[in-house]
Amino acid sequence: MDQETEIARAKWLLMGVLFFLVSGCFSYGEAVYLVSGHEATATVSKTFESPGRRGGTRLSVEYTFSEPNGTPREGTDTVPTAWSVPANGQVPVLYISGTDGSSRLAGNVNWVALGIFAFSLVWIAVFAARLFGATRDEPQRRPRRRRD
Repeated sequence: MDQETEIARAKWLLMGVLFFLVSGCFSYGEAVYLVSGHEATATVSKTFESPGRRGGTRLSVEYTFSEPNGTPREGTDTVPTAWSVPANGQVPVLYISGTDGSSRLAGNVNWVALGIFAFSLVWIAVFAARLFGATRDEPQRRPRRRRD
């Protein structure tokens, strides 16, 4: 393999690593909910339409709940406008304990961020295998022995 191809593969691997780091920042919150999220039942206090990130409208849901230690909490999450409040007004939520903790409606996962993160892992694996596999396949030159 020539040096230009090897450098190109190394650049693709580097881009994959950068992509991995950026997507890791976006999917970090999902990992926190997965590792240390707690479930609770919240009461919906208010719903209203709000502008979505990519245009259109989303439904904002305000809710209140209490942690097992009795600490009252409130939160807001956005869902598609087709979502409807359950008849009893109770919804499951995931929350992170503590004063700085956050909460969201259970099941409201950022699949796009997780998908991009998974794609970046595959990208790194493919280009690392191509880069390091190609260098391993090259014949090794034996050092010449001097005749005495």
